[in-house]
Amino acid sequence: MVHDGATTEEHRRVIEAHWAGGGMAEVARQDAKDDLVQPAWTGGGSIARTVGRLYASSGVGGGSGACTATVVGIRTVITAAHCVRTPTEGASAQAAAWDQNLFFVPGYEDGAGLHGGFTVRQVRMAEDWQTDGQDLAMLEMNPGAGGRNISDFVGAQPISFTAKPGASAHFFGYPYTDRVLHCSGVTTWAAGEALVRVPCLMGVGASGGPYLSGDPAKGTVVAVNVGGDADASYGTALGAFAQDLYRQSEHS
Repeated sequence: MVHDGATTEEHRRVIEAHWAGGGMAEVARQDAKDDLVQPAWTGGGSIARTVGRLYASSGVGGGSGACTATVVGIRTVITAAHCVRTPTEGASAQAAAWDQNLFFVPGYEDGAGLHGGFTVRQVRMAEDWQTDGQDLAMLEMNPGAGGRNISDFVGAQPISFTAKPGASAHFFGYPYTDRVLHCSGVTTWAAGEALVRVPCLMGVGASGGPYLSGDPAKGTVVAVNVGGDADASYGTALGAFAQDLYRQSEHS
């Protein structure tokens, strides 16, 4: 399904003013600056520019929150579907409320990003997004200053729709922290072959964070984090459905 975000200049300005005018600071008051669950990423590379925080106002109650997301195309950012919709107890996935005021800040650290923030033009995701293997969303971003695409400012991580577990993956996220954290481990399948399991923990706020194969500073996105338990984190493995969403978002 496709859902419209900020499709007019006026709407974009309202969203930007909301987060710059105190919305980001409100979320930041919940952030940990010490006693981090995983080490902060200090390795630089493209990952320090392309991964960032995705802010939203809940579709149920209007409270503010944040997830993690990654630039993966000319105009496309990937995250978890549950980062852009809020379910209603007892209702179907299709009846979930759409979150509002989506705003992505790539390279977020200590209250700001490298190039400010970007609004979302359209969201693409599955109707049955709560099903294992469907919890992902492709966000088509509005242009930034001068009409340039988001990738013109920060670049983009490579993305793969055919990667298999068995190798080491690097997981990046903002589990309500003022900077991006990193952990890694050898991956295995979970929930059949719908989810990728990595034996390291992040926590709330790291949803939507990328699992990367290869060099952690410039690796390829193969899954997006959707949750965890006492022993591991789990990400939606990117396959044919994710590829279709990506192509639509990139208009290719």
